[in-house]
Amino acid sequence: MRLKITHRTEYRYDAPVQYLLQRLRLMPVSGSTQTVASWVIKIDGAREEVRFTDHFGNDTQLVSAEGGQHTIIVEAAGEVTTRDTAGVSGAHHGFAPLWLFSQQTPLTTVGDGIRDLAASVGEGTDIDRLHKLMGAIRERVAY
Repeated sequence: MRLKITHRTEYRYDAPVQYLLQRLRLMPVSGSTQTVASWVIKIDGAREEVRFTDHFGNDTQLVSAEGGQHTIIVEAAGEVTTRDTAGVSGAHHGFAPLWLFSQQTPLTTVGDGIRDLAASVGEGTDIDRLHKLMGAIRERVAY
């Protein structure tokens, strides 16, 4: 499916911002499930300091603003072609090891709500259960 996307975020501050640094992760990358045909990011009220690939493989921009800004506008736009791979994206690529994603932190400790959500998907193969879990999350989380 070919998608034409425009995403605009406007930051408004009650008091003048004398200085700020912000990371933007708004640049999609081509891979097994999508191909980026074109993409542009426009920033009004701040400037790009550096662009890099973070340890999760995200194309990341570090932007700064100074001098009493009240508004910063970031607009990302472009075209992406997606491929349906039934939720399977292939082998892991990136600097972060897979074990990093299986560790709990104080903010990701499993509670009753997550236990109930996981139990709601029932039995089946791993891929079947993951697809059921995606559907259950879609039903319960307002995006």
